[in-house]
Amino acid sequence: MNLRIAVVTIAALTLMGAAAGSLRWLKDHVRMGEPGVRIVGLPLLSESGGLATSNSVSLPASLSGYRSQLDAIPELELSFLPPDTTFGRRSYHGGASIPSISASVVLMGADRTSIHRPEYCMTGIGWQILSQTVRSIEVPGWAPGSLEVQRFNMTRSVERDDGRRVTINGVYVFWFVADGIRTASHSARQWQMVRDILSKGRSPRWAYISFFSLSEPGDEDVTFERMSRLIGAAVPSIEREPQTASH
Repeated sequence: MNLRIAVVTIAALTLMGAAAGSLRWLKDHVRMGEPGVRIVGLPLLSESGGLATSNSVSLPASLSGYRSQLDAIPELELSFLPPDTTFGRRSYHGGASIPSISASVVLMGADRTSIHRPEYCMTGIGWQILSQTVRSIEVPGWAPGSLEVQRFNMTRSVERDDGRRVTINGVYVFWFVADGIRTASHSARQWQMVRDILSKGRSPRWAYISFFSLSEPGDEDVTFERMSRLIGAAVPSIEREPQTASH
């Protein structure tokens, strides 16, 4: 082994040891905060029909103008995310000519790797992000009054059953919430977590809440307004009563 290889090896082992020590310190000294979403005793199934989780995040079963159904958790997602992740999954159907709206919640547990940057998740499954904006959604009868969310307009090429490729568009809306903390920014979420760990010895238990609907090209604003009304009606059933001011 020459000197260069030896130096690199020692540096790598040192970093690995420091990382392991940091993880042990976090486990021993940092407590987990309360979730900002409601957890209910409603089991969810995997795509293969097995039990994915015995508890789930609350998503309202009944919303005016929509019928809903529980959705299965993909096997890939279950194998990729930590076992202490809690899910919420439901789709809302407003009629044969109206695209359904899919709702998803990923709530982290003690393992903080449950939540990833949304841009990576969406592009990883084939979507191209056309635009990215921060928007406000009115929430009637809810103490904060409104909700700041991130909106992606997206496009994707898919192959139909007849072998032809077609382009489909979609609108993706998401935000993050912990106990008394809410943000539409993944970077702000990460910074808040670091700040709370260092200053309070507490790690916020973040939930990643998202809604998705297909949209005809050019109708993204109409689709977003329809999604906004549904989200505004659903949020009080999803989130716990905020305890402190939003960030």
